[in-house]
Amino acid sequence: MTKRLSSKYSVCKKLKSPYKNLWGIKKKDFCRSVTTKKRKRLTPFSRLLNIKQSLKFFYSNISENSFKRFIKFSIKSPSKTIDKLCSIIETRVDTIIYRSCLVKSFQEARQLINHGFVYINGFPASHPDKKVNKSDIVTIKFKFFDKDIFLKTLLSRSIPNHLELDLTNFSIVLLWDSNFKNTYYPIKEKYTDISRYYK
Repeated sequence: MTKRLSSKYSVCKKLKSPYKNLWGIKKKDFCRSVTTKKRKRLTPFSRLLNIKQSLKFFYSNISENSFKRFIKFSIKSPSKTIDKLCSIIETRVDTIIYRSCLVKSFQEARQLINHGFVYINGFPASHPDKKVNKSDIVTIKFKFFDKDIFLKTLLSRSIPNHLELDLTNFSIVLLWDSNFKNTYYPIKEKYTDISRYYK
């Protein structure tokens, strides 16, 4: 059974940022969850917590333990921590489907995977956190595909350069690993400080 947040936009209330729309969806700007409230002075710890929560909640299907494990692995990496972290999360199969604009949310991507509609190199994707390697082909067997919804989604966010999308076969190819500089997040925070939260 799919584990999902009870209310997708309720997590936005927990952030201290002036702009609370995690996914940058315009029609949700008026919702009570994403409206701006009076800002309070943040302590250094609460600032780091808010940075961590903003990034973690954006990838709404990642548990706290998994996210902590990704951070610790990234700190030990010879490359920059934030670049390695983005590389790890952006190669998850649910993230790749979301970034391709074929779905509207991470929840929809997870649902497709759990119902067996997503294949990696011809084999069913067993779990949303399944890692996709360079040159792997992710294919989605859509029962219903709404072209209008896809075009609206494409207007709200673009397909990143490290992904190649084939709308004829509904397939996605990972060309290279992403990094922080080339990864789009609607909420602008100093994500390079995220490793300090776990020290």
